[in-house]
Amino acid sequence: MSTHPLQERATRFVGALRLLQKKQDRGSLAALRRGFSPATVMDAWPVVHRLDGEIGLPGESVYVDIAALFAEHPVESTARNFGDTCRAVATDDKGVLIDSHERRFRRLLASDSPTDLAGQLRAWIRLAGKPGKVVGVNYEALFLDMRFWSGSAQKTRVEWARSFWRSGEESSSATAPTDSTATTETSLPAQT
Repeated sequence: MSTHPLQERATRFVGALRLLQKKQDRGSLAALRRGFSPATVMDAWPVVHRLDGEIGLPGESVYVDIAALFAEHPVESTARNFGDTCRAVATDDKGVLIDSHERRFRRLLASDSPTDLAGQLRAWIRLAGKPGKVVGVNYEALFLDMRFWSGSAQKTRVEWARSFWRSGEESSSATAPTDSTATTETSLPAQT
C-alpha cells in the first residue's frame, strides 16, 4: 500500500526536525522559532531549506509554521488530531474542560485563514508545553491539517471538534509524549 506523497513529505520533514532535536542543535532550533514572526522569519529560512522544506512567510508556508511550532515544543504524541491535543491541554486534573480553554478552542476553530490558524496554534503549543502538564503533539497530522486548511478547513474543524468535545468516549493517553522526543523536565510516561 503506497502512501500519499504529501504524507511522505510530512513524515520526512518532521523526521528531520526530530533529528535536530536529537542532536540538540540549539542554534537551528532557535532560528526555527524565529519563524513565528514576519520580521525574523528569514532567520528560519536556511534551516527550513536545509530540511527540504518550502520557504515562505508565517501562515503561508506550512513548513515554516510546523518548524517553528516544533522548535517551540518538540514533544510529540500519537494523537488522532490537534483536537485531542487541545482537549488534553484544556482539561483539569479531574478531566473537566476549563472554560477559558474551551473559549480559546472555539477561537482556534474560527480561524479563517492559514495565517490566523498559525497564530492560534502558537498559543496552544505554548499551553501544551506548560510546566506541570506537558502535552505532546502529532506534528505529522498537524502538518497535513494545516496544509489543507484553505481548502478543507470545515472537515478539519469538525474532526478537531469531535475530538475535543468527545462524549462517552474513554479518555485517551495518546497525547502523552512519545519517548522519541520526551525532552521535558516532567516525568510523564512515554508511549510506545
